[in-house]
Amino acid sequence: MVSLADRVAQCVIDRYLKLPKRGKPTAKGTDSVKEEWTVLAGFVIEDTGTNELECVSLGTGLKCQHRQQLSRFGDSVHDSHAEVIARRALLVYLLDQLCNKESIFTKTTLPRQLDTKYKLHLYTSQCPCGDAAIGPLHATLDTDHLPQAKRRRTEHSDSVIANRIVRGHQGFDSLGMLRLKPGRADSIPTMSMSCSDKIARWNALGVQGSLLALLILPIYISSIVVGDLFDHSSIDRALNQRVSSALDSKHMPDGYNANECAVLPTSVEFERSQLVLKARNVDIVTADASIYWQKGLQASVALVNGVKQGSKNDKGQCQKEKLRPSICKLSLFGQFIAIAQELMPELLKTTWTYKTIKQRSTKYQQAKALWLDSDQFKNWVQCPPEYEAFDRTGNV
Repeated sequence: MVSLADRVAQCVIDRYLKLPKRGKPTAKGTDSVKEEWTVLAGFVIEDTGTNELECVSLGTGLKCQHRQQLSRFGDSVHDSHAEVIARRALLVYLLDQLCNKESIFTKTTLPRQLDTKYKLHLYTSQCPCGDAAIGPLHATLDTDHLPQAKRRRTEHSDSVIANRIVRGHQGFDSLGMLRLKPGRADSIPTMSMSCSDKIARWNALGVQGSLLALLILPIYISSIVVGDLFDHSSIDRALNQRVSSALDSKHMPDGYNANECAVLPTSVEFERSQLVLKARNVDIVTADASIYWQKGLQASVALVNGVKQGSKNDKGQCQKEKLRPSICKLSLFGQFIAIAQELMPELLKTTWTYKTIKQRSTKYQQAKALWLDSDQFKNWVQCPPEYEAFDRTGNV
């Protein structure tokens, strides 16, 4: 019998294979060909009554933007790692479900609730970056043979460790740390937390985030299915144990809790993973583009540097609506407003910014405050308010 983990992985991969080639990894170069590799992640809904699985969103990607690249208008995607892309596409799917007669939600009043017959699973083709991956990466990385200059850059200071936050691959002997992307110490630092940290956040506050928490109750992941670099103890520590320790003895608002997702391995291989391509003895390079897709979208959308592939991100000017990714903050804000006008019109009597309307999600903000008050997550790098001060039209 095929395991649930393998079925979840295959469900996401099958959907990925049906998508068009645009934005997917490919061979690069002519004389010296290099094969692009990436990470694939996706969310799968399980109907426990029928045991049917359905991939409802997915994403690929390895890149994120540093501060100088960020847009103040919310019209680009700051973090294009696969797990984050897939989750942002999931938000679009959840918003769509609020408008469907045949929905995954049961309650007709607000906040809506996920039908108890459904479970949400997360698949990722490689162990999430950050704390979950430190053990597996340390086992495969020979730091004694790194060039001297690079080895010097990967060292960490006592002050950084004291603040419990480090760059991605620094401090292999320091477990449970908050980590910033990207992992490579010779790359430009960002303000994006690692995928391990973000999934841990979803285990505390739900995948729906603060905006959708105005409309739906928290939704938690039942399991995470991991392909390459699987290490149960490392992943469980990063995603589950850190959260349970952080929220131990804290009285979370109704609906919020320290979720413990099952950590499952899969033997199903993703053809464009780093390890699969290395096993073929080919030269590899990280893919520049990301793609995202969610149920209801006819074709996947390709992103480069957080904007749609082929479009230009003019500094100091908000992108036109048709050029924006549907998963960027501004687009999600617009979709939320359109639904909220019908479901809770009293909320929209005032002109809100993206930041201020998120603050209206009282229970979510209470839960977030308790979570950030913990030793484990108190040094979380939050998005500066000037990057969330836009209104529904992108004005700042």
